[in-house]
Amino acid sequence: MKILIVDDSKAMRTFLHHLVQQLQFDSAQAEDGCQALEVLSRTPDFDLALVDWDMPRMNGLEFVKAVRSNARYNHLKLMMVTTQNSMERVVLALEAGATDFLMKPVSQDSLADKLRVLGVVE
Repeated sequence: MKILIVDDSKAMRTFLHHLVQQLQFDSAQAEDGCQALEVLSRTPDFDLALVDWDMPRMNGLEFVKAVRSNARYNHLKLMMVTTQNSMERVVLALEAGATDFLMKPVSQDSLADKLRVLGVVE
């Protein structure tokens, strides 16, 4: 499985990369939605994207909408990983096409639990 980590915080990208590695998955990183779309255009075979909400240039919600508007990425699961935890924000993300939502702070257990729910890990 290949996971794309999309977050403007280098520390968070590094942390998530470490968690993903511990779960035996490959990953790539992007610092905002625009860069993530560039990565996807070059390497469309990602299975999951972990997407922060608040980012410059293109935020997570805009990224989700852009991905969902392109049939080439219909297979891609999108998980919002964010501190934006209001019910309104959760609903907006899910309506835009996010597959699931994970609240920060993230732990290896919470990420693994969500990946099990998505059917990504056993």
